Amino acid sequence: MRTFSLARSLHFHKGGMMKRAILLFLLFILMPSACLMVWYYLKTSAILERDMSSSMLQTLKQAEYNLSARLDQVANISDGLIGNPDIRAYLDASSQPSYRQYEIFQTMENSISSAERNRDIRQIRMFVEPGLLFSDEGIHFFPLSAVENTDWYRAAMARNGAIYWRSTFSQPYLASDPADVISAVRILHDPRNYDRTAGMLSIDVPEANLRSIIDKIQFTPSQQVWITDRAGKIVSHHDPSLIGQQGRLTPEQLLTAYQQQEGFFAVEGHPNAMVLFRHIPSADFMIVAEVPMNEVSGESLALTRISAVILLAVFSMLFIFILVVAFAYAAERVNRRVRELILTLKREGVDNLETGRQGNFQDLELGVARMVQTVHDLTSNFYQEKIRARDAQLKALQAQINPHFLYNTLDSIHWMAIRRNADEISHMIESLSTYFRQSLNKGRDVVLLEEELLLIRSYMHIQNTRNDNGIQLDVDIHPEALACYIPKMILQPLVENAVLHGIHQKRPKHGAIRIAADVQDSWLRIQVSDDGVGIPGDRIAALLTPPMSDTDVQSFGLYNVHERVKLISQNDPDSGVAITSIVGVGTQVSIAMKAVTTLSGG
Repeated sequence: MRTFSLARSLHFHKGGMMKRAILLFLLFILMPSACLMVWYYLKTSAILERDMSSSMLQTLKQAEYNLSARLDQVANISDGLIGNPDIRAYLDASSQPSYRQYEIFQTMENSISSAERNRDIRQIRMFVEPGLLFSDEGIHFFPLSAVENTDWYRAAMARNGAIYWRSTFSQPYLASDPADVISAVRILHDPRNYDRTAGMLSIDVPEANLRSIIDKIQFTPSQQVWITDRAGKIVSHHDPSLIGQQGRLTPEQLLTAYQQQEGFFAVEGHPNAMVLFRHIPSADFMIVAEVPMNEVSGESLALTRISAVILLAVFSMLFIFILVVAFAYAAERVNRRVRELILTLKREGVDNLETGRQGNFQDLELGVARMVQTVHDLTSNFYQEKIRARDAQLKALQAQINPHFLYNTLDSIHWMAIRRNADEISHMIESLSTYFRQSLNKGRDVVLLEEELLLIRSYMHIQNTRNDNGIQLDVDIHPEALACYIPKMILQPLVENAVLHGIHQKRPKHGAIRIAADVQDSWLRIQVSDDGVGIPGDRIAALLTPPMSDTDVQSFGLYNVHERVKLISQNDPDSGVAITSIVGVGTQVSIAMKAVTTLSGG
C-alpha cells in the first residue's frame, strides 16, 4: 500500500510535464518579462529626460552666475557708499551750519555721481531726515518720511543693514521717462547712535539688464523664461507687459523650489512640459524656465525609445528561449529521476530506496530551513556586535576631550600664584572644582542641558579670571530645552574654540559669547555664537572631518562633537554640527539632535 501511494504521488507522464512547463512559462517568465519591458521603457524615458534637464540646468546655472556677478557688483558699490565718510558726515550734519552742510553735500554728490558711472546703475537715491539741507533735492536726495509707510521700507528695516532687493517697479525720474528697475535697498544707521535709522540708501538697477541675460537662454521656440521673487511675482520677462504679474508657479511649487538651489519638475496637467529653476541667492530671486519637452527631444527621443524597446524585446525573447530550454532539460532530468524511483519501488520496495541521493526534495527543504535559521542567528549576532561597537566608539570619543582643558587650567593657576598673591586663586580653584564635578558627573555619559550650562559658567569664570573679565556670556535657553538630555561635554569644546580661536585673536581680547537653545518638532537645536575673528570659508569644511594631526586641536574638538552628536542620534542624517562664519564678524556653531527628556532603564 505504501509503495502504491509513493508511486502515485511521483507519477509524471510526458504530456503532464509539458502542461506544467507551459503554465510555469506563462506565470514566471512571460508575464515578468512583459512587466520588465514596460519598466525598462519608462526608465529609459526618465533617464533621457533627466539628462536633458541636467544640460538645461547647466545653462540656467551659467545665467545665474552672470546675474549674481552683476548684482554683487551693485552690492559692492552699496558697501562702498555705506562706508563713505562723506555720507556719514552728511547724515550727522543736522547740527552743522548751512555752509558746512553745503560743503559736505557737494563732496558727497561727487561720490554718488562717480558711483553712477557704473553701467548697471540707473540712479542712486538717498532718503534722509527732512532737517538736513537738500533733503528734498529730488534727484539723489528725498525725505525719509515719504517712504516710512511702504512695504519695502519695512522689509529693509527687518534686514537691519543687509541689502533687500525690491522687485521690479516703475520709477519716475526728473528730465527722463519712467523706467522699470529693481533696487538694492538698505538702511543707514546714525553714526552716533547705531540703533537709530538715519536714512535709507536705494540703488536702482534697470530691469533691462536682467532681461538681456535671460534673453540669451535658448532651449526651444516655445519656451518661457522669467525671473520671479519669493512671492511669485515676475521680476523680469522677455515680454515686459508681464512684469509685476503673478507667475505660473503655484505657492506649493514656489515653496518647494525655494528649498533647493536648483531642480526641475513636470507641469501639472501638461505631461510634456517641464519647469526648471535656479536660485539667485544674492537677491533671493529665482530663474524659471518652462520648456515643452517634445520640442527638446524631437525625433531623437522617440527613436531612442523605440530602439530601446526593440532591443529589450530581442534580449527578452532570447532570455526566454534559454530559460525554456533550461527548464525543459531540468524537467526531463526530474522526470527521469522520478521514473527511476517508481521503477525501484515497484521492483525492490521502499526499503531499498536511496533517500540520500541528489534530488531528494525533503532533504532540500530541511537544508533550506537550517540555512535560514543560521542566517537569522548570524544577523542577530552581527546587530548586537554593532551596537556594542558603537557604544565603545562613543565612550572612546568622549574620553579624549577632558585632559586638554585640565592641563591648561592647572598651568594658569600655577602662573597666577607666581605673579600675584590674590584671593582670585581660591575663586578660580572653586570654579575648577565645579568644572571637574560636572565633567566627571559620576561616570554618566549623558547629562541635562541645565547641568552642562553649570560647567560652561565655571569654565567662563576661569577664563575671565585669567583675562580680566573681557568676555561676556549670554544664555538664552527655552525652559523645555533645559530638561533635555545631551551627551556630556559637547558645549565646552565649542565655547573653548570661541574663546581661544575667536575672541582671543582680537585686539583687545574682548567680546561676547551667546548660547541659545530651544525644542522644535521634537528636535533640540543649540547655537553657540561669538563675535570673534571668524573662520575662513575654505577652513570650515575641514573642521568637521577627521584631523590630519593630533596638534590640530580646534579641528579635533569640533569633529569629536560632530561624531558624538551623530552617534547619540543613531546617525540620523538631519543630526550633527553645522558651522557658519563671517571673517571679521564672528562664528555660529549649530547642533541638531533628537530631543530626549527621559532615559531608558530609569
